Amino acid sequence: MVSAGRLEPVPGTDFAGIWGGATRPEWRGRGIYRALTAARARAALAAGKTLIHSDSTEFSRPILERAGLVKVSTTTPYEWRRS
Repeated sequence: MVSAGRLEPVPGTDFAGIWGGATRPEWRGRGIYRALTAARARAALAAGKTLIHSDSTEFSRPILERAGLVKVSTTTPYEWRRS
């Protein structure tokens, strides 16, 4: 396996989320992640979903934007530790 990601349809909405997309470092730069993203988009359409959301990293964002997704916000991850 060189790349993986999942599609999460949101019940009762037109949305599906694309999550966990990653490609092994030695396989990057060959269009595999782009193909994986396109396959997930086709699967979302087949499931009747017309809108995609993703909480992507700055590595994935340019690829998703070239595919037509638009950045609308950012998130800031935090690590909580018990005192």
